[in-house]
Amino acid sequence: MDWLTFVSKLIDSLAWPLVALVLGLVFRRKLLDLIPAIRKFKAGPLEAEFELAAKEIRVSAAEVSVMSKPTVGGELEAQREEGAKEIVESLLSARNDPAGMILEGWSKVDGELFRLGHQLGDIADPLTNTTKVYESVMSSGVLPFETTRLVRELRDLRNKVAHVKVVPTSDAAQDYVLAVDRVIKLIHNYRKNLPNYRPTI
Repeated sequence: MDWLTFVSKLIDSLAWPLVALVLGLVFRRKLLDLIPAIRKFKAGPLEAEFELAAKEIRVSAAEVSVMSKPTVGGELEAQREEGAKEIVESLLSARNDPAGMILEGWSKVDGELFRLGHQLGDIADPLTNTTKVYESVMSSGVLPFETTRLVRELRDLRNKVAHVKVVPTSDAAQDYVLAVDRVIKLIHNYRKNLPNYRPTI
């Protein structure tokens, strides 16, 4: 093989990788913008369905929150600010650990369900199994229908993540966190109107 043939073969073999590199550098910003869309496409139908369900429950929770007004007193401004800080932190955490934030979000709902069950006198032992707490409160019929539906949907989504049936996106986790915040407030505001209300147990 002579020198010219060698150079020609070298140029042939390096041409496409160099073109790809140059195009990658030139269109770097646009390619970075496409990465989230590629991840969503790659995620599959279950993840897309989960994301849609999380978005729908967030919207439903917002609508139910608007319709229901707390009837006993108003929250203190300091509590509102603290709640706002907590939700912002949760939303930021959902970017890094979507599954973890969904599981943590459900544990907050579960805690509020426990407080409701305790207030009703159905749950006395703080070590009561979380499934028993859920079943007791949900079967009692004390929560309004829409709130009960939201709690069930949140639990179903949580179970899909807990049993690794789906890997949630950060967007889905953020929608879930926002829905959890609203549902907890709905349950809490409902508890205020019941006998034996105490802010903390």
